[in-house]
Amino acid sequence: MSKKSNTVALDIECYVNYFLVLVKSEDGRIVRASMHNDKVDGNLAVMKSVITKSEVVTFNGENYDIPMVSAFLAGWTNAELKALSDTIIVDDVPRWKLADTYPKLRILRLAKGHVDLVGVTPLQASLKAYGCRIHSRKLQDLPIDPSALISDNDAKVLEKYCENDVDVTWDIYRTMTPELDLRRDMTKTYAINMLSKSDPQIAEAIIKHYMEEREHKVEKREGKVKPFKYTIPDFIKFKTTELQQVLETVRGCTFKVKPTGNVELPDAISQVIEFAGAKYKLGIGGLHSQEKRQVVKPTADQVLGEYDVASMYPSIILGQNLYPKHLGEAFLEVYREIFNERMAAKRSGNKTTADTLKIVLNASYGKFGSKYSFLYSPELLIQTTLSGQLALLRLIEAITHVGGQVVSANTDGVVVLMDKSRKPKIDGVCDQWTKQTSYLLEWTEYRALYSESVNSYVALKPEGGAKTKGLYESGSIRKGYSAQVCNDAVVAYLKDNVPVDETIRSCTDVRQFLIMRGVRGGAVWKGEALGKVVRWYIGTEGEAIRYSTNGNKVAGSDGAVPMMDIVESLPYDLDLDRYVEIAKQKLKRLGL
Repeated sequence: MSKKSNTVALDIECYVNYFLVLVKSEDGRIVRASMHNDKVDGNLAVMKSVITKSEVVTFNGENYDIPMVSAFLAGWTNAELKALSDTIIVDDVPRWKLADTYPKLRILRLAKGHVDLVGVTPLQASLKAYGCRIHSRKLQDLPIDPSALISDNDAKVLEKYCENDVDVTWDIYRTMTPELDLRRDMTKTYAINMLSKSDPQIAEAIIKHYMEEREHKVEKREGKVKPFKYTIPDFIKFKTTELQQVLETVRGCTFKVKPTGNVELPDAISQVIEFAGAKYKLGIGGLHSQEKRQVVKPTADQVLGEYDVASMYPSIILGQNLYPKHLGEAFLEVYREIFNERMAAKRSGNKTTADTLKIVLNASYGKFGSKYSFLYSPELLIQTTLSGQLALLRLIEAITHVGGQVVSANTDGVVVLMDKSRKPKIDGVCDQWTKQTSYLLEWTEYRALYSESVNSYVALKPEGGAKTKGLYESGSIRKGYSAQVCNDAVVAYLKDNVPVDETIRSCTDVRQFLIMRGVRGGAVWKGEALGKVVRWYIGTEGEAIRYSTNGNKVAGSDGAVPMMDIVESLPYDLDLDRYVEIAKQKLKRLGL
């Protein structure tokens, strides 16, 4: 589904004596209205018409921009608007509580819908951080202190700043187009507004929809969660003394819930497990092996690859018939129905339904740990994650017993090095494991694995591709970047033996040389304030960026030259030798 044609991005600025709202369409048309010392500049009727008759895109607009604009268009004074702004930002009062303090506030109804990108974007970051990740052309921090009185010249500066924030909002919106299109389809299917919901919120909303449609009671859990123990599934059994001891340790642990609602992991469980020459750790987030600087390359008589558990958490929940106690088996009935619907949609090629229900099945797991959700069930969270980890340990034991060498394990998969002659036997062990656990394993072959750690590696595929993770992944809206050209040089060297110098010196895209970092409290460079999110390249004439709060050096910024505004050509002082050295250091950390 394509984007709606009447979509506008919106942002505001609010000061003691100045207020600005600016909206911009995708083709660059701008409508603005402001109030300076209680004098309005702009046609408020036109502004209201544009906002209420367009799909409005904001970043944190649900809690901030839309209530603020509503008050502005209702005729509030500068002082009243600033007080409302401070209530929302400084006092951290959510939108649904504003009526307690401001009973006269009436929120505008947006007939065409509202997209708050805070919910849609992955994880949690600021507008500037997301803009930096996706290489927005210009990054600018707030140029005037929020407590300042604004002059006429200041107002012009703020208007340019606000327009740039709107441009960054548009950049993020375009990047998130596939996710937004899917949310529009969900909204039509379920008659629930999904446009501004995160994946866990979508999961919560659809599960609730299914349960209420079937007349099952949906209510939040009440009362304090008592300490509890993990129930070991019947199929979790070990043959070796080392892992039997691990199982007994887990069996004896009592899990307590903190006032925040999070589960406290017992110290006994977080100890390192040593087995078959490798080290592992259990945790809330999954099983992790502890390798460092590891190179694994199969010989002509060996094969290397990963056995990965498909849909691990849903499989555990359904396989063990797990459900939040306060919701009862009705939850499991609905969850199984959603799982079956997704499988049917996947088989029939209905990608929209399959993708929607995949979100529901996977993202609901996160809500088991949120005390604010009706899905809250820390017992279910622990039962799910520990079952997965112990099941993987059992698989590791079984593979090792028939001659395979597990070289890495991470959350829902194990990487195995084996003689080709043993592959059928190991496949047979895996098949037996899947029958006993009800989990499904998928096999991916690699021709080499280079690991800085379990969460940062490069795995080469036989057909020429490469799987990268952690510090070797390409930058995206999900994560930052640090001289991507160096990662490209590392992969090219590992794949095709291309010298790192060649890859780096032939690159003409300045974005591939940039490094980004969030700086708490703001950064300065040669006396120039840069803001809380900075990006730079390494130059022959550069110097370190500093924290504005204490003067300490920002990590990794030696030789930095800030590039808050991206230019098209490579800088004349780009220190290519430094980038070559960084790439070579990365290769060393991978074990070469």
